[in-house]
Amino acid sequence: MATLERTGAGAAATPRGGVVLPALGYAAIWLFLVVFLVYPLLRIFYDAFTDEAGRLTVAHFVAFAGDPYYVRSLGNSILLGLGTVAGTTVLGFAVALLLVRFDFRGRDLFGYLTLIPIISPAAGRRAGLHLHHGPGRTVNVLLEDWFGLARPINFVYGVHGVLLVETLHLFPMITLNVLDALAKIDPSLEEAAESVGARGWTKLRHDHPAADHAGLRRRGLLVFIWTFSDFATPLVLGVQDLLAAQAYLNIVQFVDRRLFRMAS
Repeated sequence: MATLERTGAGAAATPRGGVVLPALGYAAIWLFLVVFLVYPLLRIFYDAFTDEAGRLTVAHFVAFAGDPYYVRSLGNSILLGLGTVAGTTVLGFAVALLLVRFDFRGRDLFGYLTLIPIISPAAGRRAGLHLHHGPGRTVNVLLEDWFGLARPINFVYGVHGVLLVETLHLFPMITLNVLDALAKIDPSLEEAAESVGARGWTKLRHDHPAADHAGLRRRGLLVFIWTFSDFATPLVLGVQDLLAAQAYLNIVQFVDRRLFRMAS
């Protein structure tokens, strides 16, 4: 009887422990999110909509809209984001079609290598592009030796360099989406499309499942946001007239508090 009582007591104690531990984990997750996500965002909104005295104001937004440099930076960021979406879509589709529609030696290895840009450290990608494509670097030296190039070509410094880096970094997002979509296509659909004269892009567009169009749009939006918010790549490549770069430069300065609020 004592054994049964002890067993019953242990069984009764187990559910309490099974409830407390998940509750503590749940609370820890929420505490982490509040401290490192919710509070910083609320602080940014507070600084953006208040002045030095803590009064509500939209003066920072008015000043932003009236500053030609900031407005141009916003336009450049939007164009850069759209250009990156276009570049990653073209390159991502091309790589995916190459992997799915063609059989060649080393195809599996090539497929694995296409994932390296998105998982490799960002600093390494920027440094590698600078070391190999900058003035006086590998590519320009080879062009000078082989073709007698008189002046080095500017491959990386400028908005076009940022576009190149972002496209090479983010195209695997599109490639993975297209690979998944192509894997879902029934071969009989392709045969039916070819029987009525569909070729190339027309065949692919009609065979592509509708659900994957939504997935592709989501990936494109993610590429746009990633490019729009990246401040490190433009600064490394000497581009400052982009919105994220301006926000970063205004935040890290400690001289004018108004610039910090403008950056927020």
